Amino acid sequence: MQNEKWILSIIIMAILSVSLLAGCENKTAAVSADLSVLQTDISTLTVSENVQVVGLGEASHGTKEYQQMKAEVFKALVANNGCRTFIIEGDFGGALKVDAYIHGAEGTAKDVVGEIGFNIYHTHEMANLVDWMRSYNKDAPEGKDLHFYGMDIQRYDNNKEYLFSVLDVAAPALSKKYKSLSQLTDETRLTLSADVLYKSKTDVLGLLKEMDASKADIAAISGQTAFDFARESANTIYECSEILLSNNSDYNSLRDKYMSEKVNWFLQHRDDSVLFINGHNGHIGKTSTSGYTCLGELLTKDIGKSYFAIGTDAEDTEFNSQDNNGNFSVMEVKNRNELNSLLYNVERNFYYIDFSKVIDDENWQKLLDGQQKITTLNVGISGWQKLLKSFYTTTIVPNDTFDGMIVFKKVSPTTLCG
Repeated sequence: MQNEKWILSIIIMAILSVSLLAGCENKTAAVSADLSVLQTDISTLTVSENVQVVGLGEASHGTKEYQQMKAEVFKALVANNGCRTFIIEGDFGGALKVDAYIHGAEGTAKDVVGEIGFNIYHTHEMANLVDWMRSYNKDAPEGKDLHFYGMDIQRYDNNKEYLFSVLDVAAPALSKKYKSLSQLTDETRLTLSADVLYKSKTDVLGLLKEMDASKADIAAISGQTAFDFARESANTIYECSEILLSNNSDYNSLRDKYMSEKVNWFLQHRDDSVLFINGHNGHIGKTSTSGYTCLGELLTKDIGKSYFAIGTDAEDTEFNSQDNNGNFSVMEVKNRNELNSLLYNVERNFYYIDFSKVIDDENWQKLLDGQQKITTLNVGISGWQKLLKSFYTTTIVPNDTFDGMIVFKKVSPTTLCG
């Protein structure tokens, strides 16, 4: 037994040694690419008129530059493509509170970003974006105001709050009948029994049916928009129960399916020339790297080339890593590839490359058609996991996964709200 443990220790040490050596490697032979096609002024970013949805991914949550880049890309699309809708990988109901704030509701930006559903967004960077949207809306012409929405379905509380705020006024009998949904809470959602979750699904389906039957009456009091969002809040409650009942292997695919349906719902209920969505690279990419059908892949099937996906990457990533108890600590990982190696010939800390601009460039196509190992970090990583690149990188073929990329030399941790 002691010999087996000794052999296992040797194997683990050998793997770690190889990984550490790989992590310390600083030389990557990049192809001789034409750097004149690189953009470092994001305000000039634009997409073609046929694009209906622009997705911006982030290689890691908890990173300042990626959250700032959401704002910069959105501002460019507002100015250059008439975009007015910002959709985050965050709670549908919680984001409605952000939307209310940017339309003049009381409170502070720091408070409302805490409603998005994930602590990774409770940052000064997100608050700055929200305050910019609020300022923009003060002077926006009628019908040209900006909106902030969420496409995720992993929370109950804010969806219930919006739903019953409408029903209490416009359909009090329905509100009273379905108050049993009050037992579904964010705090207890992970400990709810299967019986409770199954019953909640049945109840919501009944509510949706009755809301549809009374649609004209409810909309006459609340307005059509409020009815639509109340109904979708109810639908989100159903979807949350559904994914909580799913097994681990189905959770991610079901979640991305529901997020893609949310995006399609926004396409039907907004009149923008283009919608902007953002989340992790793993959701935004047009092909999955995680063994399940992702949001971006589903959107590509639904609307084809009308979906435009932008990925991100960085050579040196410092980020706020969240543990299972919700606490944050700063972690750092490094990963060199041909894409971020080009930055040693660029003055700025980042560049944007639109792949369509280099479609006839043989050297660029060699790079974009080849495999690139990019950084991929979710909410957190442990100290020992960062020693193994397999825990924080994934291999993609850029041309298959994105339509463009924003690549950084170094990114830093978000500024958390106190």
